[in-house]
Amino acid sequence: MMKSLIVFRQIIILFLIIGVGYYASKKGIIDEKMNKGLSDFIVRITLPLLILSSFKGNYSPDMMSIIIKILVFTVLIFIFSIIISNLLNIKISWGKKSIAVFTGIFSNCGFIGFSILNIVYGQKGILYASIFNLVYNLFVWTFGVRFFAKKTTDENILKKIFMNPNIISVLIGLILIVFSISIPPIFENFCTVVGGMTTPLSMIVIGSILTQVEIKEIFKDFSLYYISLLRLLIIPFLIYLILTLLKVDNLVKSIIVISEAMPAATLCPILAQSYGGNVKYASQAVFITTLVSIITIPLVITLLNI
Repeated sequence: MMKSLIVFRQIIILFLIIGVGYYASKKGIIDEKMNKGLSDFIVRITLPLLILSSFKGNYSPDMMSIIIKILVFTVLIFIFSIIISNLLNIKISWGKKSIAVFTGIFSNCGFIGFSILNIVYGQKGILYASIFNLVYNLFVWTFGVRFFAKKTTDENILKKIFMNPNIISVLIGLILIVFSISIPPIFENFCTVVGGMTTPLSMIVIGSILTQVEIKEIFKDFSLYYISLLRLLIIPFLIYLILTLLKVDNLVKSIIVISEAMPAATLCPILAQSYGGNVKYASQAVFITTLVSIITIPLVITLLNI
């Protein structure tokens, strides 16, 4: 319970930083070009270095076992999420259905998920979250993109996956583990300091993105309440039940469930905009799930009894 209260306080801080990003964007301090630049800076520089900084220390066979378990069970969970999200969103109107299904499958396990797992588990949380994120990227750039772009070529998809700086960082980190290679202290400190910018910058970017939403319209659309319930509670709960039935150990289960209990991926409106999807509805889904997650994330962590 004490840890849950600490996490709740930290989450409030994260959402206050989101408020800073929202305010700065509303006042014109952060414009669309700057927001895109910040997003690229996070994805290409700070987040890869944060991931790399987590692959340090003495690695035990137990740690490698946990990594393999996270890889295997995350693949299974995404297959399950694809099936269940399609089934549970079957009655959503056609113009909104692709967004609803996408948000049911893909959480914001990067920007917010990394920050939460860092709070709960420290740098090991980042390491394990990066393994989850590796599988996430494989699914989002193959299955996920096809919600919006039927004509996307396999060549472009593979390039997106394997040229992603975060995937490269995970692969480098796994090489460090397998061959017991230590990062030089000066480079380790460099990765830690620059990687440490990820959380505040990510929250600012999310706040800026949320200014694109007409807040009044959100509360009139019942389907947004439904997909929030699905994204933040129903799917994480079903995943928890499956992993419990499979007798998955508590650490692996907690990493996967917490990653799945995050709000809708901010990538959703970006992909919708790129490929002609319902950008407005996608942005509304990100906004309301992010807002409601202030309550649901601490609730999930409390129920996991971490």
